[in-house]
Amino acid sequence: MRRTGALLAGALRPPDHAATRLRHGIERTLHDGAVSEISTLALELGMISALVDDPEVEAKLAAAQHRVQRVVDHLRQVGSEIYPPVLASAGLGPGLLAVAERLGLSLLLDLPRGALDAETGSRAGLLVADYFATLPPGSVVRVRVRGRRIIRVNITDRQPGGSPPREHRAVLRCG
Repeated sequence: MRRTGALLAGALRPPDHAATRLRHGIERTLHDGAVSEISTLALELGMISALVDDPEVEAKLAAAQHRVQRVVDHLRQVGSEIYPPVLASAGLGPGLLAVAERLGLSLLLDLPRGALDAETGSRAGLLVADYFATLPPGSVVRVRVRGRRIIRVNITDRQPGGSPPREHRAVLRCG
């Protein structure tokens, strides 16, 4: 897929196995570590505020609890941009539908009848989710995935404002 060191027009570079595992690991570390700890802190602040009778202290605790919740929400957003957790939990089709919905995209999916193995589904899902992140809300996207050992991914998008459709391709080797 290369021509003199550059990708061909419309070609996408799929993440390799190591990059996929690394990104999934970072998302899990964020979720299981920082998000979990900060969520516990938010609960503790809520319990402390229930014991306080001073309205001024209650207001300060509520403000701190609100800031902590914003941090949790931001960390979850960062984690989902690194690796959308729904790809691992829901599978390729439902995961891509959830990512597209979160980004305000209309999605038409054409996937193989049989399920792809977890590693291949994860790599293909991450490739497509990364591409989705480049599109403005309101875009219409068609994703077609074909193959078993050699997976071909075709993405066609039409962005709002009457722009012509754009087509992108990627090939993933499995096994």
